[in-house]
Amino acid sequence: KVNYMRERWQRFWESNKVFIGFLAVIILFRVTIADQYHVPSGSMEPTIAIGDRVFVNKTVFHLKIPFTNVVLVRLGEPACGAVVVFEKPGDHTVMIKRLVGLPGDYLEIDDGFIRVNGETFFADQDPLELLREARLNDQGLHYHEKMTGHQYTVQRLPLPRQFGEKKIKVPEDHYFFMGDNRDNSNDSRAWGIVPRDLLKGRASRV
Repeated sequence: KVNYMRERWQRFWESNKVFIGFLAVIILFRVTIADQYHVPSGSMEPTIAIGDRVFVNKTVFHLKIPFTNVVLVRLGEPACGAVVVFEKPGDHTVMIKRLVGLPGDYLEIDDGFIRVNGETFFADQDPLELLREARLNDQGLHYHEKMTGHQYTVQRLPLPRQFGEKKIKVPEDHYFFMGDNRDNSNDSRAWGIVPRDLLKGRASRV
């Protein structure tokens, strides 16, 4: 019986070794080099919509041992304003958010507005009064921010304040993330900072 099973396995291997090898290469590529991420929520609207598929470059920050978060070598540094895919601390849910705080940065966040080391990042007029007026009229609002060459649109909803005022100095090898949909985003304001080894890669295109 043992010989029979061995012969069956050998016949299977001979018939399928090219396909198995190809499948192994594809899996290894997706685990270590690049992958796509299916966006399940609207936390990054209007930049990324629910159901979009995002291409993720997994070697832009570091190279890891496959199927682990063990970093073998660092290959680059994340930049503020980049859209990053990472694992949420605690339950390892895969998420996509915008990086707004680097190690050593001092962040002041109040009602979705960000100050990093005392600097705001509005690309046009200060939207604070516009947001107050929009809420009074039960309307939404869009405005633009610009960080390290990344300009993007922030969406505000006609909802009450979702988070209290937060002040934090980001520790070494940790990062602070927020969604572009500021009033409907489960992000670092709710569950905290993200260690570097949980970063999976940078989203490069939809």
